[in-house]
This record gives sequence, C-alpha cells and structure tokens, in this order.
Amino acid sequence: MAGEKSEEDTVSEYLGQNPELAQWVDTFRSYSESNKQWVARREFILRNMEAFPTLEHGVPSSSLDRLLSLSMVWANNVFLGCCYPQAVMDKIKEMGDGIVVQDAPVHKTTKDGIQGRGKRSATTGNAINTCNKANYCIYLAVTVNDEAEILLFNQE
Repeated sequence: MAGEKSEEDTVSEYLGQNPELAQWVDTFRSYSESNKQWVARREFILRNMEAFPTLEHGVPSSSLDRLLSLSMVWANNVFLGCCYPQAVMDKIKEMGDGIVVQDAPVHKTTKDGIQGRGKRSATTGNAINTCNKANYCIYLAVTVNDEAEILLFNQE
C-alpha cells in the first residue's frame, strides 16, 4: 500500500542514518549469503542487539559471538530448513518474531512424514545433525551451560 514501509526499507533507512553502525554490521555478512539472506539476517541482528546489553559496536565479545551464532542458526532454519534442539528452536523463533522473509522456502522434514535423503539423526544428548543437498552437514551441540558449538563437516 502507498505510504507503508517494508521492514527492509525501515532497516535501510535506520542504517542510512547510522553509517558507522551500518559499516560495522556489514562486516558480519558471510561471502556465501545471498542479498535476500543477508537482508533478513541483518534485520535479525539489529532487532536483537538490545537483548545483549554488553554488546558494543566494534568490540569483540561473547555476547556478539552468541548473537551472531543465533543469527546464523535462525537463517539456516529459515533458508535451509535446518532443525536444532527444541530449546534453540524456541529461542530463535522468539528472536525472529516479526521478521518477514518474502518468498521464504518451504521445507518438508522427516517430522512431517517424508523420508529425508542423506539425513542422519543425532545419536546422543542435545545434539542434532542436519544435512542438505550440497553434501555438507551442520552439527550443532548445545552444552549444559547453554552455549552452542556449530561444526561443519563433509557428509561423504
């Protein structure tokens, strides 16, 4: 509708008014992210920065690592259909609430009753293996102290 701004426009306008923040946030873009993926993940990062009060622009910290990890987990879930332990899924769902991804892919999982080719299930504890068509897997292990470790490995 005329007069309404999309979330992407609002974020772009905000970053236009804060060029230092824009430059800093853009350093977190992965070389493999499409524009669509980056715009959505950037919005996730910006919307959730306030939830990490020790986060300072330009200063590496465990809070920044956690926010960036959660943003990647959220993007992997939205764009690749990756699944994670329920506590992590609940957290990223809450953090991503209100972010609209236009033409987001629809993923069927083994939970939906469709047999996934090349997928292996986790064998122990709070860990999950997720494989995609590119033949690599993302392995997320959530430790007792609620920290996440994400590992990539080749399926072959």
